Amino acid sequence: MSYRNLLIHRCDVYHLTASNEDSDSNFGIPIKDFQPEYKYPDSPDLVDVPCYFTEKNQTIVQGEPNQIITQSFLVHFLPSADIRVNDKVVWNGIEFKLQIPKKIRNHHIEVTAVRSENL
Repeated sequence: MSYRNLLIHRCDVYHLTASNEDSDSNFGIPIKDFQPEYKYPDSPDLVDVPCYFTEKNQTIVQGEPNQIITQSFLVHFLPSADIRVNDKVVWNGIEFKLQIPKKIRNHHIEVTAVRSENL
């Protein structure tokens, strides 16, 4: 059985991109001096990427006016996958933000995926 067959989940990956869009409200400052705006594209950069999600932990924090749930997953990818820091991953309709990816002995990539939202 190959490692690829163990990656039973599929996800879409969105790379974070920087852009300096022209704006009418630049107050006379050249656009090259503006800080770039970071955003995710509307369509995924990588579609149906083989991966494997395992839940690491889950916490619930009482806040005002409601609770905040934070989940973290350990995600495995093939070594050929283009995975970067702060990528957005959509798995089963749920969005996760990826942390620093680690290449494990050129065999696979492990990265922690985190999501946080109000209940």
